[in-house]
Parts: sequence; structure tokens; C-alpha cells
Amino acid sequence: MMIRRLGAVAAVATAILAGVCGVGSKPAQADWIPEFAPLGSTVSTFGDANFCAGSIYVGLEAAHGQPGHVTAHLSPLGYLNGPCGNHIALAWLGSAGTGTRDVYVHAGWGPGETVTVDLWMGMGLAKLFANSWPLQGPWAEWYLIVP
Repeated sequence: MMIRRLGAVAAVATAILAGVCGVGSKPAQADWIPEFAPLGSTVSTFGDANFCAGSIYVGLEAAHGQPGHVTAHLSPLGYLNGPCGNHIALAWLGSAGTGTRDVYVHAGWGPGETVTVDLWMGMGLAKLFANSWPLQGPWAEWYLIVP
């Protein structure tokens, strides 16, 4: 009876390990990243023209096969009185030190094209901050664990 239980536990553990390691699946382009965003992941902003207001969603993922790298996807959700655009300042602190990146996103009344950038933060705990530049309103920030 004990041997059957051990065999069943071993089979279940093997199946879970195969699922976690990705056996039998396509190679991923990016990995999930453990993150906490206390202020959300959307930057509210005023555009660079026409007195337009809009918002930009920022999504993060770990770059697959590149330890210490984070891929940021900036997606403009649209502007009132568009078309407009904004410079989004990304700043971070990680095991590789501090860094900044200025990214320009543009959209009309509806959602615009997503801009993707690679950020070298280093492995381990990190903090990322995003806001429009010049500083105009609510920002977004993340605390994350970079694989």
C-alpha cells in the first residue's frame, strides 16, 4: 500500500515538474515576471499638442533566455482631441544599478501602436518607475523580481 502511494506521488510530481519545465511545449518568447504595482500599470498624461489627455498602459515581462533583462511594452490607449503623443520616462533601480530610458509613444483617438523596449536591470529585486516627461500627473511603479 505504501509503495503504491509513493508511486502515485512520484507520477504526479513528475507530471508537475514536466509542466513547469515546459516539456512538450513550444519555446516561450518571454517569461512571466513576479511583480507588484501598487499604483497600477497605466500612466495618465496630457499630450504634446492640442490640449489632449490620454493614458498609456505599460506591461512588463522577463526577456526569455536573457537573465537580468526586462521587456517593457508601452501601449497608448488613445487621446482625447488626438492625435497626440508623449515622452514616457522609464527609470529603474536593480542589481545592475540605476538606469533611465525615454520612449515616445503616439496615438489618435483610439489605441496606437505598442512600443517595445529592452531594459537591463540585473537579476534579483528591482523597482521600475514610469511617468510622462515632463512630469505631468499620476505615475506608475513596479516592484519586481527579475530572473
